[in-house]
Amino acid sequence: MSAPLALRLVALCTLSLWCAACGGADERPEDDDFERHVAKPLPINKVHTDSLSFRGGDESDWKIFNVDVPGLVTVTIAFDKPDADCEAYLADKYGAKVAREVQSANPKIVLTRRVDPGRFFVWIHAPKQSCTTQYSIEARLEPD
Repeated sequence: MSAPLALRLVALCTLSLWCAACGGADERPEDDDFERHVAKPLPINKVHTDSLSFRGGDESDWKIFNVDVPGLVTVTIAFDKPDADCEAYLADKYGAKVAREVQSANPKIVLTRRVDPGRFFVWIHAPKQSCTTQYSIEARLEPD
């Protein structure tokens, strides 16, 4: 390897390391469930925790779950702030919203809907700056 080529490689590596140390895109973790096509699995009858941050760029979370038998689905979302003004939607496999609740001076949102077997989504949304909160979410099914 020639000296000029080696110097270029060293300079390139040094520049790459310097840029990585400055932050940039890797400075904070990405919100990996920000849209329906990257929804995180929400197993039935298990509690999952997550957070929303209007100011932090995590303004929406999508969850996905499957129902194998017809019945009554209840999705309960418990926020750590009772007045965060967050919104939650239950959506069908196409993303069409079939139930909606807005948090209003209450630490919980409950979405309930009678469903047939299929795939469903939950969309938790932070429409205002006040919706910066951690939450727990659970989907339950009461079969017919």
